[in-house]
Amino acid sequence: MASERIQRQIDRFLDEAEEAVAQGDWSVVSDRANKVLALDPDNADARTYTAAAHRAQDAPGDGVAPPSGPAPASPTDGPTAGHPTTRRPDEIGGRTSFANGRYQVERLLGEGGKKRVYLAHDTLLDREVAFALIKTDGLDETSRTRIQREAQAMGRMGSHPHIVTVFDLGEETVSEDGPGESQTRPYMVTELMGGGDVEGLIENAPDHRLPLEQAIKIAQETCRGLEFAHARGIVHRDLKPGNIWLTEEGTAKIGDFGLAVALDRSRLTREGMMVGTVFYMPPEQAMGGEVTPRSDLYSLGAMLYEMVTGRPPFLGDDSVAIIGQHINTPPVAPTWHNPRCPRPLDALILRLLA
Repeated sequence: MASERIQRQIDRFLDEAEEAVAQGDWSVVSDRANKVLALDPDNADARTYTAAAHRAQDAPGDGVAPPSGPAPASPTDGPTAGHPTTRRPDEIGGRTSFANGRYQVERLLGEGGKKRVYLAHDTLLDREVAFALIKTDGLDETSRTRIQREAQAMGRMGSHPHIVTVFDLGEETVSEDGPGESQTRPYMVTELMGGGDVEGLIENAPDHRLPLEQAIKIAQETCRGLEFAHARGIVHRDLKPGNIWLTEEGTAKIGDFGLAVALDRSRLTREGMMVGTVFYMPPEQAMGGEVTPRSDLYSLGAMLYEMVTGRPPFLGDDSVAIIGQHINTPPVAPTWHNPRCPRPLDALILRLLA
């Protein structure tokens, strides 16, 4: 299983590098290429990206500072206090604060295809927060409005012990692509999650399986968060291990309600291609149908399957093959991969994936 998981990591990093090339964000290109080379030193695509990033960063007048150290080891798509990467002001567009000085930037926590997340100090309320700048490069006004609406829905949802709390929402004019170039991007301020995400937990677990008690606890807490959101008419639509965050004490909280899919749907309209996390994608979403609370439960079942067995319910050579299995193939019982899985839990997972 290790080789399959490593290949998934490599594919994810290469996808993020490709998206960063389109956005001209060469620091991210270099970071993702270096991560691929750490896993596969002979990867030709990663070497190509590395060479292109070096050329772009060395070019005079490009407004991009070369990396000052090794590639960041922080998670790329959410608020976490783990493995921070310090950045100089010139590496974050000359910015040391946002929202008229309220949020003072301390360091970059992580960066992915959808957002850039900073550790920041809220000077008004005197607390540490995660400040996320949402990436909207190349999206039209309708798409930007959709993303803002999704973010506002998260803010209106209210507080719950198993949902990452949104403290503040707004827009900020930033200039990160060179002198004289600026754009308005939405931002979101959330609580800081010190325990990382469940994806990292699975990556570092023996055989990539979590202890059964821990897997069940995470699933139960995720269910409580989903119940709260569904009662308010909000469906997540992109539930996966990378969107479940942990406090330092190990409490699970759901992040990015609707936001990732809002971005993906906007890019889907623009690019005419399907996007999403296919390992956890419910069949109706894969077929372009209506996404309901039941869809979130399917994704939870796929996530619980992976936490218990060390692998998602379906694997394949490409996204089309995996999606085809979600639609047409019943999953193998979790006990086949992990005989220690209790029969009632086995039955529950299969019911969620039915």
